[in-house]
Amino acid sequence: MIKLLDLLIEQESILIPRRSPEERRKNHLIATQKKIQQYIKDGGKGDLYLKGTPITSLPQGLNVEGNLYLKGTPITSLPQDLKVGGSLNLENTPITSLPQGLKVGGSLYLYNTKITSLPQGLTVRGYLDLQSTPITSLPQGLTVGGNLYLSNTPITSLPQGLKVGGSLYLYNTKITSLPQGLKVRGNLDLQSTPITSLPQGLTVGGDLYLNYTLITSLPQDLKVGGSLNLENTPITSLPQGLTVGGYLDLQSTPITSLPQGLTVGGYLDLYNTPITSLPQGLTVGVDLNLYNTKITSLPQDLKVGGYINLKNTPLSKNNTIEQIKTMAPGVKGNIFI
Repeated sequence: MIKLLDLLIEQESILIPRRSPEERRKNHLIATQKKIQQYIKDGGKGDLYLKGTPITSLPQGLNVEGNLYLKGTPITSLPQDLKVGGSLNLENTPITSLPQGLKVGGSLYLYNTKITSLPQGLTVRGYLDLQSTPITSLPQGLTVGGNLYLSNTPITSLPQGLKVGGSLYLYNTKITSLPQGLKVRGNLDLQSTPITSLPQGLTVGGDLYLNYTLITSLPQDLKVGGSLNLENTPITSLPQGLTVGGYLDLQSTPITSLPQGLTVGGYLDLYNTPITSLPQGLTVGVDLNLYNTKITSLPQDLKVGGYINLKNTPLSKNNTIEQIKTMAPGVKGNIFI
């Protein structure tokens, strides 16, 4: 017995033919364009969400008060006078360039695009994400209020006068040099790059990551507000007067000495280094790791806020914990031998 529901479904399939992918795409595009026109009529208030739509261009004179989401669209260009009060998201689009005069009040996300250049004088108040793009250079006068992400790009240098209000991420790039007097308020990540030296006047407000680079020396006036990571680099010495606000990681480096009066606010890691002695006036805010080193003595004025690890060293093999405590009374935590 044929049910009424089956008849209705069969009748509907006869009367309403299925639309082709091309027709559906065309209708989607028409609906998107109507959405944009309505947004303009409403005064450009709030966000304009176009993620995943088939939009390929935007109208001239578009002013978006909030965020503009274009992620995953086939858009290839933006109008010359585009203004975005919030963030502009162009991730995973085929766009290759941005117009002169573009203003972005929030962040600019260009991750995994085909972007090859940025307009002169570009100012981004939030983050600028250029990760996994083919960009090779940045324009003069670029100002980024938040973080600047350049990891996994072929970029080799940065412009003079670059200002980064947040962190600068250059992990796994082809960067070989940094501009004189570069100031980064947040972290500076240079891991796994071919860089061999740092410029005079470099100031890093957060952490400086130089691990797995070819860095052999540091500038005399280097300032690091956070931590300094030099793990697995060929560095052999540190500059006099260096102050590190966070931890100092020197494990598996060929370093043989530390400067007089070195102050490390956090953890000092000298694991697996050929170091045999520590300088007078060394101050370590937290822990000191000397495991698997050639250390034979400790300075009488050594100050360590946490523990000291002396396992597998000549010092631990030839002395008891009590004897080591006598050598370095300024160690507040445990002594591990």
